[in-house]
Amino acid sequence: MLTTIQIAGLQTFGYHGLFEEERRLGQKFTFDIDATLNPAPTHRDDRLDASIRYDAVVDAAVSLASGTKYQTLEALGEAVAIGLLRRFVLIDTITVGVSKFSPPIPHTLSKVGIAVRLARSDLANWPIAEALEVLV
Repeated sequence: MLTTIQIAGLQTFGYHGLFEEERRLGQKFTFDIDATLNPAPTHRDDRLDASIRYDAVVDAAVSLASGTKYQTLEALGEAVAIGLLRRFVLIDTITVGVSKFSPPIPHTLSKVGIAVRLARSDLANWPIAEALEVLV
């Protein structure tokens, strides 16, 4: 059985963006996370070790998002995805969506965002130093 943990609308305040003003003043970001776990035969036994704690995923995502300033949403989303894969061994694939509501764009829009999807197997091709750098 495949199980996906879904976290929608996680709001954080961060200092990411292409422009210095964005990185200085900060703005609100929203994360949507879908983490598909390794297959489990059943959840009827109601054991937590077949899943992960949602609050722990939320706390880790917030910590990862605030650890470094990124110019692009793509880099921010990828860093959070890699960090979550590294911290939670039961996650097999993860999709991290990141949106911001105040982009410096001279048009009316409600938000801009991205989504990155990574599988645990994607990490196997990365040099160890590069993969660990995300956790710093």
